[in-house]
Parts: sequence; C-alpha cells; structure tokens
Amino acid sequence: MTEYKEIFDYFKDKITDYDLPLYDEITQNEIMLSFMKTACSKFKRICKVDLSDRDDIAMHFNNVLDDEIKDIITEWMVEGWVKQFLNNSENLRNKLSTKDFSVFSPANLLDKIKDTYELSRKRAKSTMNEYSFINGDLENLKTW
Repeated sequence: MTEYKEIFDYFKDKITDYDLPLYDEITQNEIMLSFMKTACSKFKRICKVDLSDRDDIAMHFNNVLDDEIKDIITEWMVEGWVKQFLNNSENLRNKLSTKDFSVFSPANLLDKIKDTYELSRKRAKSTMNEYSFINGDLENLKTW
C-alpha cells in the first residue's frame, strides 16, 4: 500500500507554491488529489501497477508504488500544476489587451509560462516513455 501523502510530499518537493501551504490540509489534499487523478489517467495504460486500484477516502493506493512510478505520477502532477497558470483567464486577458510588449510585459509572462508548461509536459512524457521502454510488455499491452 502507498499512502497519498508520499505522492503529495514528493510533488510538493518538485514545485514552489507559496499559496498551497496557506490552505488547510483538507483543501491542499483536494487540490493535489485532483492533479494526481489526472496524472494517473495519463500513465495508467503503460504502468505495470493498476493505478485505479486506490481508495480516495482512506487516501492510499492499494498497491505498493515504486519510486519510479511515484516520480512519473508527480511529473504529470507538475504538468497539471503549471497548466493552471497557462489557462488563467487573467493571463490570457493581459496577453490579448496589452500594448506594451517589453521584456516585463504580461504577454511575455504568458509566453514564459507556456514555455515552462511545454518543458514540464516534455519531461513528464520523457519519464513515462523511458518507463515504458524499460518495463514494456508487448504481449500484454493495454490498448484503448
């Protein structure tokens, strides 16, 4: 069994978020659970462990997840975390309405967020691809 707390702590070590600690523990867990569910859905097809075998009330996976699986899940969580900044309506509004395209402009900020998102997505995909090559089982490959 792997506690969600292990995943959440690993995720928090990968990001710098000054707002997350301001929430109570229940709200923090709900936010991270949302990121984790999305991450698991992206990884479940190739993961050698059934990531849907979990208990969201007791906050644990019913299987033992190794460090590599935890790393991939948390990389996808980071991708989801960065994506929320990219999809922020205030950033989009600033991009569409600004006349000042200086180095410190809101449009430039959105471009930097987009670059960071693309980097986090590539890193998550890369770790997942490496995992699939190492642990690939073509005979029992899960398909859509």
